[in-house]
Amino acid sequence: MSVRAPGAGAGAPGAKRPRLFDHHVHSDRSDGTVSLEGRAKSVAIRPHGVSDHYPWRDKLRTEDDVKRYLEDATRLGLRVGIEYDLGVAPPLSADLREALHYVIGAIHQVELDGKRIAYDDAGAYVKGRTKMFKQVERFSDPDLQRRILERTLEVVAEGIDRDRIDILGHPTFSALQALGDPERVYPEEWQERLIDLCVKGGIAIEINESYEVPHREFLVRAARAGALFSVGTDTHFAIKPLDKTEAMIAAADLRGDRFLAGRRIAVA
Repeated sequence: MSVRAPGAGAGAPGAKRPRLFDHHVHSDRSDGTVSLEGRAKSVAIRPHGVSDHYPWRDKLRTEDDVKRYLEDATRLGLRVGIEYDLGVAPPLSADLREALHYVIGAIHQVELDGKRIAYDDAGAYVKGRTKMFKQVERFSDPDLQRRILERTLEVVAEGIDRDRIDILGHPTFSALQALGDPERVYPEEWQERLIDLCVKGGIAIEINESYEVPHREFLVRAARAGALFSVGTDTHFAIKPLDKTEAMIAAADLRGDRFLAGRRIAVA
């Protein structure tokens, strides 16, 4: 289904161009290749924070690890968040959550019937690291698709209500993205339910450079519903250009005043 963009966008009279603060940047404190010191230098290229995976193997395993990461990164002048693994990470303490500048909640797998449904292969395909998605037949099953979509909404709702995330990272990334047309694999009704969760929860929808999500129709629907947005390259290497993100913002005609700029919005 084709969706018409709202008129009051970034190009409309009086609208501000989005200040593209990059919230989603990894360092070597999880699976990135650049040190915190290196990230502190690269803010001269473009404003960005750091948001490493939590939990992450032997590096960010516990809240004490996150506190040390927060202290070290803050000392270097960085805005600090985490990429909180929805459906996997343990609950955050209120004090730690408030000490972080923002929390990105993201889904990298879902659990169905006690079994982990991983998205690793889909991610590699979507990012162009592999030329073929070998699990096409498996994820083409309509019943599995329906269950993944429903479980996704449940996990996001928990992230908003229990964990008080600030940003939904790569919101329409899943194994289903690797199947092709997002308007086919993500029914309009499901998109609107996900957007509604974000709008009512007051959390920003990330425009993700690496996965090139969400697609234009989703962004238009989100803007029409009054959603907030954030920008994330999701880089694990050098700071990337935001060419795809810029194009996605322009295509959906998004308003600049709806974007986060390095910290959560304070609630009165």
